[in-house]
Amino acid sequence: MRVLAAVVGLCLLSAAANALDFEMGVQTKCVYEEINANVIVVGDYKAYNKDNPSVAVAVDVLVTDQMHAVIHTAKAQVKGQFAFTSKSAGEYKACFTAPDHATAQTTKINLDWRTGVAATDWDTIAKKEHLDQLSVEMRKVEGAIREIYAEMLQLQQREQEMRDINGGGWGAEEETNTRVAWFSIFSLFVCIACSVVQLWYLKKFFQRKKLL
Repeated sequence: MRVLAAVVGLCLLSAAANALDFEMGVQTKCVYEEINANVIVVGDYKAYNKDNPSVAVAVDVLVTDQMHAVIHTAKAQVKGQFAFTSKSAGEYKACFTAPDHATAQTTKINLDWRTGVAATDWDTIAKKEHLDQLSVEMRKVEGAIREIYAEMLQLQQREQEMRDINGGGWGAEEETNTRVAWFSIFSLFVCIACSVVQLWYLKKFFQRKKLL
């Protein structure tokens, strides 16, 4: 299980999981996240005094999609959570607003923004579908591989868009191509590692069930 856990962790590097701690500085501070379509998104947030973390600060929270449609809104919250499934690919935004500029100068935000496999409630799924630990880990690997594939497709699309924008800009185009190539190699390595471990544990699983 330790080997599987390590590989799952490697696979989850492709699944967005962004834990951020940042000072507001201004009265309204926003965080942006590029998210694919049909992706589970969960965000936990907490506001506190940067000089004394035990002192909570109430802020307003607004989460919108790329079309500026409101997904989540809350007033005077010291902590909370938002959760949704993205309807389309694009840039999603979470904004935090302090009561006044003076409060913003001393306020710090902790935001744990998780997407895809990292945001899935695996404990609930395991209980509902009566899955053992091995089956849950295999489901995580499968989900992570799917996300890697989706990210590769998105990068290919961005590369084509960059080609159209750059036109004759050879240097910028080459830099974009290099980044895409390295990410593709890394993604391929992760996929191969996940597949090998998946096959190995499936064999162990069937042997344990005396099916082999």
